[in-house]
Amino acid sequence: MSIGIGDNLGKSFGFAKDSLVGKWLNWLLLIIVTVIPIVNFIGLGTYLKIFRGQKPEVEGIGKSFVDGLLVFIIAVIYMIIPAIVGAILGFLGAVGAVIAAIVGFIFMLLLIPAIIGFAKGGFGAAFAFGDHFAKIGKVGWVQYILAVLVIAVVAAVIGFICGIIPIVGWILGLIVAPFLAIMVSKYCANLAA
Repeated sequence: MSIGIGDNLGKSFGFAKDSLVGKWLNWLLLIIVTVIPIVNFIGLGTYLKIFRGQKPEVEGIGKSFVDGLLVFIIAVIYMIIPAIVGAILGFLGAVGAVIAAIVGFIFMLLLIPAIIGFAKGGFGAAFAFGDHFAKIGKVGWVQYILAVLVIAVVAAVIGFICGIIPIVGWILGLIVAPFLAIMVSKYCANLAA
């Protein structure tokens, strides 16, 4: 990894702040395209721009929608094998659940470079497993897993805090969602750089 986890968090936070603060119309549009089902494909496509080195601005809505839909399809495809493993090993009880969770976690780790590969090289690049393993290997598996866990915990804590505060927390969650999505996207882009 070219930058440490702490530096990555700081730079990603700064990128999200610079992308939204003072750009209130774009922030409002991102809130809308992030939380409304189906329309949220536009949000996914907008956040995908970060992996291409572009600003996450709501423009080119048609392309953003298609890109977001393709990101969703890629994620579904990546989770098919863990789902099959879980279904097959379900009869093993806790052991089967642990194995299925491990397989799911591995595919989730691969999903980050897959989406970045798609952003930079098209749909087929999302399934270039050799490239994905090479990117993770370049970072180092332990460092990569730790970095992914850190950003997952940060996102989960923010989501939890917003979720436990009645009404105000939910509204705050809507406002924070685009900021968090941009921050996580930039963090992942930096991680795979």
